[in-house]
Amino acid sequence: MLSKSSISRRGLLLSAATCATGVTTLAADYGRAYAAKKPYHIALSNSYIGNQWRIEMVNLTKAYAMKYHAEDVILTVTSSGTDVQRQISAIDDMISRGVDAILVNPASESGLNPVIAQATARGIVVVDFDHAVSAPSAYKVHVDFVKFGEIQADWLAKTLTGKGNVIINRGVPGFEGDLAEYKGEMNIFTKYPEIKIIAEIYGRWDENVTQAEMTKALTAHPNVDGVLNQAGAFGATQAFLNLHRPFVPMTGEASNGWRLAMLKYKDQGLKGISVGDPPTLGAYALKVAVAVLDGNGPKNKDIVVGIPTLTTEELKPGINVFPDEPPTVYDDIDIPGSGFALTMLEALGK
Repeated sequence: MLSKSSISRRGLLLSAATCATGVTTLAADYGRAYAAKKPYHIALSNSYIGNQWRIEMVNLTKAYAMKYHAEDVILTVTSSGTDVQRQISAIDDMISRGVDAILVNPASESGLNPVIAQATARGIVVVDFDHAVSAPSAYKVHVDFVKFGEIQADWLAKTLTGKGNVIINRGVPGFEGDLAEYKGEMNIFTKYPEIKIIAEIYGRWDENVTQAEMTKALTAHPNVDGVLNQAGAFGATQAFLNLHRPFVPMTGEASNGWRLAMLKYKDQGLKGISVGDPPTLGAYALKVAVAVLDGNGPKNKDIVVGIPTLTTEELKPGINVFPDEPPTVYDDIDIPGSGFALTMLEALGK
């Protein structure tokens, strides 16, 4: 991830009752009329591109555009890294080009607000996704990252029977997703005074970075009872193996390596849970943008999607874990109810 969600995120509204399981249909009576003519010129402004989730997100957004909007959408993609000013400059360029809509996976919750306001003031539809911005004029398609953190922490706390030494493997420092997930984690852990957070590392939602940082943490802390990985759990597993440390209960996201490890080492003491954040969010944001430009956008600009969660017993090779694919592949590419029918080959850009 940088992301890090997700889940059930289409451009459709989720009621409180359906948030955990699916989406409703797009409302057909959005009040603002957009004057854009087809083909729509839509630009994707991505920030961080340093992990597999982001790569698959871009690939799936392109695949969705080609599969469902080949004749009426011209999509361009720019990745600007974690520097907020670079992303502002990229969006400024999109505004200057006169695009009809901008899809934003942001490097900052608030740093892009002025340029987003500038875009929407000029009649450009802005759909933020994955990491929510605070700009009120933007549509937002996202997982509830606070709940995401709560799900992981609750499972770990209960698996540890409410006590033990825990390492937390966080994401990219300063990113909204990391901050929100951490808030959710603390919402749970504060209820368990006998759970001690002995180390916090920043694995940046990346397997290799996580392995390196987890190796340092395990070396410094010989007594570890559990690990909460926002993501990068496969890298954390490799750190345990390389140091010949016994497995402890761990949470993870939906990387193929983590799910394969859950299956491979289940008889060696590895207890795990996979909490998904589909990279199809970019495609979902594109669906919302087209709907708004068509005059059929949702009434509620805040679109929350559900969070798919799998235990070891629920993993099925070839369906939600892929033995023939690299460990870095992100397995949860579907958003329930979206009807996208995108494939793993498309996620991998093949």
